[in-house]
Amino acid sequence: MPIWIEAKICKKPSADLLVVGNEQHMPKSPATLGDVLYAKPKAPVPEEDWAALVQSIAAGDEFALHALYERAHRPVFTLIIRITANRETAEELTIDVFHQVWQRVSGYDPEDGTVLGWIMNQARSRAIDRLRFESRKKRGNGGDKPPLAEVAADPCDVIELREQCESLRTALTTLTADERQAIETTFFAGLTHGEAATRLNQPLGTIKTRIRSGLHKLRHALSVGSGKAITTFHRNPCKQSELTCAYTARALPLIEVAAAEAHIASCPDCQRELQSLRPVVDRFISWPVDVLRPTTSLRKRLALRIAAETGKEPVLPLARQWSEPEWEEVAPGIECKLLANDAVRHRVSMLVRLAPGASYPAHTHAGVEELHLLDGELWIDERKLVPGDYNYSAPATGDERVWSETGCTCVLVTSTKDTLR
Repeated sequence: MPIWIEAKICKKPSADLLVVGNEQHMPKSPATLGDVLYAKPKAPVPEEDWAALVQSIAAGDEFALHALYERAHRPVFTLIIRITANRETAEELTIDVFHQVWQRVSGYDPEDGTVLGWIMNQARSRAIDRLRFESRKKRGNGGDKPPLAEVAADPCDVIELREQCESLRTALTTLTADERQAIETTFFAGLTHGEAATRLNQPLGTIKTRIRSGLHKLRHALSVGSGKAITTFHRNPCKQSELTCAYTARALPLIEVAAAEAHIASCPDCQRELQSLRPVVDRFISWPVDVLRPTTSLRKRLALRIAAETGKEPVLPLARQWSEPEWEEVAPGIECKLLANDAVRHRVSMLVRLAPGASYPAHTHAGVEELHLLDGELWIDERKLVPGDYNYSAPATGDERVWSETGCTCVLVTSTKDTLR
């Protein structure tokens, strides 16, 4: 779908022609972001659906909180880990973010921004506050907050994460393409093994086998690469071994998780297999994907925290409530995943992915624009952003050159009335 618009001058000096692709048109207003996003006849997810969840949470509906968590936790977790470079910290703070949503949801004002934008800003604030706290601890005093420019992840965490990335990339070379695809389609795409079998047009048993063999190949390769065994493990004789591996890779439907946990708790062999694979899945934060997923389910921990406050039983949904939109190519080298559209306020929340060397068109902001970079590097005019960085643009300002040499992915909250130039 064309996004680039060139102006060519007709032989008559008083008449301009606009050329879109190979077609000529009479002069018209410059294209807007909305023209591009809604060119295909596909109904976007309305912002009202997100706002309705917020209203239900304010009324004490825990299922609504889990539904909102399901929609937003992956970009939240990814942003926090990019800022802190620590998996345990990112998991803890992700729970904190949604617990704060539960406690302070009445403070949300749709006039101030979209629901996803509100949550992402809380995530960024939480992560930076944690880094400031750690910085004050190291200085040995409780003085003033260090300037934002001085806040950074622990160098040891950064080095460890970088080393894990390198070792995992090496380990991934031991997988077949089918094994890697099975793990990525379940763990990172968030599909159950049954849904993955349908998408990949493969028997369910084949998907289960590929997940199990892939996980154990990674376990072995990571052990060899580190010079020491991550865990010792011999073949699991239990017939439920594939179930255990699917549970580890978070490929089971929610309704089957409790039964799997009950079996593992009763089976020493499956317990050992699970323990041998946990460290492998923990390394998945270093998997070369742009939007990560917590390596363990945080939903249960969130439910237990709320239950401890309310004195009630933990509330957990038994089925997935959200089907994430697909990536759509809107121009060469540019893909968007439209998460929410506010038709009243002309705002959109989306994931944007630029291919290496791709550019986003020059544009003028019709409203506030907020960008959280999740992966890769991004240049906005003369400013270079790296994962975890944030960019704010005020209405009526413009960006002349937005491009990525490496390729990148970001959360973008902006106006559909932005004028593309």
